[in-house]
Amino acid sequence: MTEHTKKVIVLGGTGETGRRIIFHLCTTYPKLEIASASRTLSQDTVYPSLQVTPIRLDIYNRQDTIETLVHFDLAIIALGPMDKIGALAHQCCLKAGIDCIDINDSLSAADEIYKLHDLARQQQNTILTGMGFTPGLSGLMLAKLAERNASSSGRYAIRAYMGATYGGGETSPYAMLSNFKNTVTQILDGQRAEIPTPWKDDKSHFQFPEQPKPQALLPYSAVECAGLSQPDHPLKENVQYLDARYHIQYLNQGLARLMTAMSLGQKGQQFIARKFYQSGQNIKTKGKADPDTILCVYPDNSPEQGLLIHGVISSYDLTALMACSATDAWLAGQFNTHHGVFATDQLDSNVRKYLENTLASRGITCRPADLAALHQDGIHFGWVEPVCGQVHRLSNYGANWYTREKQHPRMIALQKQFLLESGIWKALRTQQSPLAFSRFVIRTLMRWRWHNKQFNAYQNRHSASLRQIWKRVTQDISMFTSGYSCARDVLGQDAATPLYRQMFLATGKMEMRNLWPEPQLFSAFADPNQAALDYWLTFMRHYAALEVMHFTIDDQKPDQLTCRITDCAYAKMFAERGCPELANLIREIEHEALMHLFSHTQININWQQGDNGEATIIVTSKTQANAKVKRNSDVIDNQPEHEVTC
Repeated sequence: MTEHTKKVIVLGGTGETGRRIIFHLCTTYPKLEIASASRTLSQDTVYPSLQVTPIRLDIYNRQDTIETLVHFDLAIIALGPMDKIGALAHQCCLKAGIDCIDINDSLSAADEIYKLHDLARQQQNTILTGMGFTPGLSGLMLAKLAERNASSSGRYAIRAYMGATYGGGETSPYAMLSNFKNTVTQILDGQRAEIPTPWKDDKSHFQFPEQPKPQALLPYSAVECAGLSQPDHPLKENVQYLDARYHIQYLNQGLARLMTAMSLGQKGQQFIARKFYQSGQNIKTKGKADPDTILCVYPDNSPEQGLLIHGVISSYDLTALMACSATDAWLAGQFNTHHGVFATDQLDSNVRKYLENTLASRGITCRPADLAALHQDGIHFGWVEPVCGQVHRLSNYGANWYTREKQHPRMIALQKQFLLESGIWKALRTQQSPLAFSRFVIRTLMRWRWHNKQFNAYQNRHSASLRQIWKRVTQDISMFTSGYSCARDVLGQDAATPLYRQMFLATGKMEMRNLWPEPQLFSAFADPNQAALDYWLTFMRHYAALEVMHFTIDDQKPDQLTCRITDCAYAKMFAERGCPELANLIREIEHEALMHLFSHTQININWQQGDNGEATIIVTSKTQANAKVKRNSDVIDNQPEHEVTC
């Protein structure tokens, strides 16, 4: 992206979303002048760059706010709760004569903001409203579907799922409480309508991707209704019905209905909001707290015909990245002729396409909700994550199965599912009586314990810092050898080996998709080849440091890297337990994952599989990026561990 010398102020810059917006803008625009405005200045707030100037600003002091805003070109409004603030910040921006972008998620605030449309157009100012998770991303997805008439009757639905891992910001509970009402606003027959909240209708539950069962939904008034009720909305005729609902992990519908029935005054609402916030901070440490966020927009009653955003990412990051993408477009002059108030679904197709491209450059893409196709590609944990322009900030950089910070809470259940649905499991069940199968399971568990004990020497030969990791390594390998060898005893090697291999590779494919970033994310870097190679080489070096193998690089040829894997401990352990036919299985998993990782680059891989877990990997590139990678990767080895700030 082109660097600009514009001056941007983030109102609410110390909040959950405001901090993320500032972080992402700093990594994209090192020369952009950014101010972080908040009512109070905290000594604990750490800014990602010296280019950020903290400013004390109270939005309710209109005169001071206007006098501050006149020194900036753009304001990003990340304040909350928006149902309380309404259009106050926008009014100040118009008084100061500057454009603004908000992340508003309140329908009542949106109604106030749209009242400024004529004034903004008269002044030739631009107000981009609802540039967040929903609305924002949901509006883009809705427009994409409606533009191609995905529903012949104009029926569309928005469904959002938010895991509990992220806890939530201090103002988030206010937004939730404002949605707990006896009525909600929808689009019905092309008109905006207020109806009794449909808690228990036929749409009260929704099966989100990868969730074990349908989740109870909380209906809310979609902010898109404000734009769709405007007479000049370009898709007004295409969207005749719009129903919006969400689910937050551990927030049940019964509690929401209780809050709806209670008549809370201002103090009562503040008390409940604080309790909600504290509860969120406590829940996020639970072992089953889900790190996923999912957004589905679909036509009619057919989720499989819709669009999907899914990833191990917070809704705050998705909101921040949408706001940053809107800022990208504003800086690039995409809104120079758009004067007035606009939401994402009101923009023309060219500007929306630009926004989609900038979102992709930040790691956010939507895909058709074809779960079968996603599963075929091994994707069970989504594909979205923030791209900050620095490879070391990608998920699990330098980590592997044994050193990653935290395993996804659904991983064990998914591993079990792969086993129970595998061909080898079905063969074992059908070829044995129930009693014989029970004996098989007991025999496998006993052999697992015995095999693991035989690997004690592998644990003891390593330093204390590696011994705990090696306990997990030997536990895994002994699980593989015991399960496979017992199955081989029952089915015979000719039948057991291909069936076990099929199950092993399918499970490994799923696990590697979760461990490594999705390949399209590397397309967001200035040099995708460089980024992907840096990521892989760092993984291999850190992996080899566990002493599970020996990894070397021959860089004598300027246009080629020759990498060799030798002395594979996995293969040795397989052979020692009488399963040499499994020696190369982990290499096969890594081979498939590497081809996938580089699939959006110009890198060519020649993988030459040897015996006993050895392999030679010849890496070439049409752009001859390998020489650069060699120099850069030398630096990587000497870098301190990086810490992601957002």
